Amino acid sequence: MLQQRLRKIEKRVPSGYYGSPMLCMMLLTVALILTLLGPGLGRVSAEELPVNAESQASDDESAGSAGADADPTKPVIFSLRNEHFNLPGDMWQNVFMLRADALVLREELRPWRAQGLILRADVPLVSFHSKSGTTTGLGDIYGQALAISRIAPGFLFAVGTGLVLPTAGDDKLGRGQWIAAPVVAPVLRFPGRGLAYVKIQDWISFAGDEARPKIHYLTVTPTFLWRLGERWWTLVDAESNTDWEGDSRTSYRAGFLLGRMLSTRQGISLKYEIPFGGNRQMDWTIKLVYFVTRF
Repeated sequence: MLQQRLRKIEKRVPSGYYGSPMLCMMLLTVALILTLLGPGLGRVSAEELPVNAESQASDDESAGSAGADADPTKPVIFSLRNEHFNLPGDMWQNVFMLRADALVLREELRPWRAQGLILRADVPLVSFHSKSGTTTGLGDIYGQALAISRIAPGFLFAVGTGLVLPTAGDDKLGRGQWIAAPVVAPVLRFPGRGLAYVKIQDWISFAGDEARPKIHYLTVTPTFLWRLGERWWTLVDAESNTDWEGDSRTSYRAGFLLGRMLSTRQGISLKYEIPFGGNRQMDWTIKLVYFVTRF
């Protein structure tokens, strides 16, 4: 089934090229993807990991794409995301983000061997509001490269790293640090119905503005996605955030998402997140996403 799916993908795009320059839409995104790729990897194109190498076992193509933006095993051409964070003290932050993904596949597939790469670039436009006013501008760009291995039918494993670039034009809009973010994620798929995975990611600053605080924290995010029908799906997740630079304080949040496919390859989703525990960093978050899948 895996090889049949990959042959279908190869028939839809020219040999040796998986993606389009139109994915990037902004010169900054192009530059970031090329930086992640490095020499010799070529061009390619795929919410918040691995290749969908498993058959979706669905007669309706739109059903097969349901939840793609939240499905770490589904390649997405691009997505537009708006995230609103309600912060303590009458402050808030709004992030409008363009995400472009890239996909590289191997022709030869073997268990436990990396059979593909998913490359990702997030370009954020950030607005931060406090009593002193509102500041808007480019935030810190995020890039990610992950290798995906098929361990067994329905079980994938992703490993790689993210990279945060200190591109924000104002201290209120970014952290002012270069941050490496190694990540692993085992993924269990339920063909035609949904998936479950746990993403473990460590965020460590290694260069940047010496006047800004150093960064080192760990996030652990278990996620469960389930299709409700041909076009609807739901997702529940939770996340712990342990700040190693802040006396190992841990904050928690939980989220619920509802999504719907608008057409065969286009979908939208709405997600509400609420923090809990004694170290909460915000009051609540709401996220609205529009995305387009590759197939």
